[in-house]
Amino acid sequence: MSDAIAYLRRVNREFILNVLLLVFINLLIKPFFIFGIDLTVQNRVGEDYGLYFALLNLTYIFQILNDFGIQNFNSRYLSQHPQLLPKYFPNLLAIKFLLSFFYIVLTLFVAWGIFGYSSHELPLLLILLVNAVLVQLTLYLRSNVSGLGYYRLDSVLSSLDKLLMLVTCGILLWGNLPGIPLNIETFALAQTLALALTALIVFWILRQKADFPVRPSWAKNWRAGRPVVLFLLRKSFPYALVILLMFAYTRLDGVLLERLLPDGKVHAEVFAGAYRLLDACNMFGFMFASLLLPMFARLLKGTGIGGIRSLASLSFNLLWAGSLTLVTVICFAREDLSHLMMPSRANAYRWDTLGVLIWAFVPVSLTYIFGTLLTAHEKLKEMSRVFLFGILLNLGLNLFLIPCYQALGTAVAAVLTQSFVSAGMMWLCAKTFDFWPSRNWWLRVAGFAVFLLAVNGFVFEKTDLNWVSKCGIGLAAGAVGAVIFKMADWRQATTIFRK
Repeated sequence: MSDAIAYLRRVNREFILNVLLLVFINLLIKPFFIFGIDLTVQNRVGEDYGLYFALLNLTYIFQILNDFGIQNFNSRYLSQHPQLLPKYFPNLLAIKFLLSFFYIVLTLFVAWGIFGYSSHELPLLLILLVNAVLVQLTLYLRSNVSGLGYYRLDSVLSSLDKLLMLVTCGILLWGNLPGIPLNIETFALAQTLALALTALIVFWILRQKADFPVRPSWAKNWRAGRPVVLFLLRKSFPYALVILLMFAYTRLDGVLLERLLPDGKVHAEVFAGAYRLLDACNMFGFMFASLLLPMFARLLKGTGIGGIRSLASLSFNLLWAGSLTLVTVICFAREDLSHLMMPSRANAYRWDTLGVLIWAFVPVSLTYIFGTLLTAHEKLKEMSRVFLFGILLNLGLNLFLIPCYQALGTAVAAVLTQSFVSAGMMWLCAKTFDFWPSRNWWLRVAGFAVFLLAVNGFVFEKTDLNWVSKCGIGLAAGAVGAVIFKMADWRQATTIFRK
């Protein structure tokens, strides 16, 4: 029993240390890209950014071909069986390149034949598709790093792409390069260069950590490799289906908004401005998911349900406290934040859209935890059903709300859809792992939310402080509330870090 407890302490300690490392690295790098580079480009190119945002969302629709679940499949199985790296890597890499080709061709055809994009927009879409392939290639390479247990190295690599984008896109914005204008196409190409360098660097680091072949044994004889390819595709298909459904209900919004309205680019650009803050927040949830998947997989193989409950509870407390604190502050400060990000174009339409959309971050954060746990336990069929209902709900809400409320309606649809999916993931985990919370737990969770809303409401509405000070008090209230309502249990933390 003592050995099991010590093992759980090590797992929780490793998780917290890696989360702190991830947060530190990403706070150093990613906000500079999102608010320094991406926001500057949007302010300079105007409505063209709305087209860029819509096409970027379109690249996510067919991620089933771009990734085919290979990243999650590889991370899960390699975490439990690291000796399989030399066997899996060359085969999965070859499959990824083949699927990526079909992904690009299919997306271009659908964009032209179904959504009606013309030869004016398709070149930009092609660049974004290449970028999507490079992103997924890097994620696959990183899944091998984390699968082998190099969690901290993977944490460092998580922001390498954005670091290189700061360089390439920064030179484009402020380097005054002769003959290279700043437009949405050159911005996308600057990202292509950074992403290609990222993939090469991660591949080189992986080769330093492990010895494995790059070319599959069947490279010169496709018939001989057919059984291997079919086996891996069959194993990864359930993961692929989950990815397809997940991206469909999260990325349909921007495409529908741009296509359903006569001036769709204008409203898509407004939604993109609000989505930028949501995307910046989402990076923390995604970091949790990428770290939790291999850890959950190893715990399922080793300690069983007890270890899973401990790590899931710790993750929930951290993300519930962090996401709710951040969202509440952003919602109350939405007008000032809009003026800060877009001083010449801020209006009530923009900040109201932001104030609604940012609430999607709370259910998204919880989905990252419980969806990742279900993925590690291979409850993919059950997850797919929830995602399918999420797609239908999102589509129906958007078709109903967009004609009347434009970007604001899309924001409402996003929050409702994400809340439904999050509730479905939590219910599946409760049913699968017997996670039925107590009444005291519900009171603490609800009490923390009420406490935050009350403090921020008073500070933002009843005091004359400047908005930066109000935000600081709101964030501090989150930290205090986390202690009061035991979202952050210092005795548990002391136990975890005790040698």
